[in-house]
Amino acid sequence: MPDFWKRSMARMVRWPPVHQLMVWGIRAVVPRHRVGVGIVALDEANRVLMLKHVFHPRTPWGLPGGWMGRDETPQTCAVRELKEETGLTATLGPVVHVTYDTHTLGLNVAFAAQTNPGPLTLSSEILSARWFSPDTLPAPILPFTREAIAAATALRATEMQLGEVVAP
Repeated sequence: MPDFWKRSMARMVRWPPVHQLMVWGIRAVVPRHRVGVGIVALDEANRVLMLKHVFHPRTPWGLPGGWMGRDETPQTCAVRELKEETGLTATLGPVVHVTYDTHTLGLNVAFAAQTNPGPLTLSSEILSARWFSPDTLPAPILPFTREAIAAATALRATEMQLGEVVAP
């Protein structure tokens, strides 16, 4: 008997009015969270681009990034925020770190990235930008930032080792 009910329910939710009701129910019941996206941009010397943010008084230094907009993908958000804050463009790599921040009630995602050459033009929300060695990061910074940088530099080191092994 349970298979009969499962098959019946599966047929019912294909019917547009029932499907729409299910979608509305999910939107009403499932929690929503902010999504923050950051970029760990490493240069050829393995230094990371850090920005000093106007609106982050307790931890002013952080990664380029910001909150995802409605109907925006994390990848699109990351590239948009980098462009808005620095004028730079980048080629995104993989996601290197994901956390949930109980203070902002937000999910944070960091991508590794390779910035493309170009002039650095800071937005009004950025005080300054500098390239730092992962060993000499400014303090204080958020744990998310430190962990994302560590993951991106570890990925870069692995890629370099694999490249050395594979290269003729």
